[in-house]
Amino acid sequence: MAKDMGEFLENWIDSVDKGIRLSPGDKAKITGAGAEAFSKVLHDHTPRSNEIYRRGRSAGHANAKHGNSHRKTKHLQDTITYRAGYTADKTRTGDTDVGFEGKYYDFLAKIINNGKHKMSDKELANMHFVDKAQQGAKRAVEEAELKTYKEVMNHDSDK
Repeated sequence: MAKDMGEFLENWIDSVDKGIRLSPGDKAKITGAGAEAFSKVLHDHTPRSNEIYRRGRSAGHANAKHGNSHRKTKHLQDTITYRAGYTADKTRTGDTDVGFEGKYYDFLAKIINNGKHKMSDKELANMHFVDKAQQGAKRAVEEAELKTYKEVMNHDSDK
């Protein structure tokens, strides 16, 4: 019994040690799985307008006058993006950031999430959609990352 326990403890220590020293590639697989799970929940929580963007719609105040014509061609919900293993500043650390395509959509998401002066009932209801998505995605992200962690560490994922 003591020998089995000692062997178990050795194996456990080895797996913990290996887990601490995850390569950026392995870490990217794990955080990428979490990002995928979060992006699905964020998609469901992101408000969607009734607007149809066929050729793009002028948006923002910096238009043709300054040569910076902004064209909104997608719903905010369709601009959610991530790249497994990369942060928002495009650094490959193994961490995975989830966000919106480009500065315009990122700025738009911030306004919708944080609110603005004089908002309609619909706008009030849409406030804090990112926070609500983060709360709603916790379990799904944890499960996705744990499953991938076990696969990366060669553990039986049914345990």
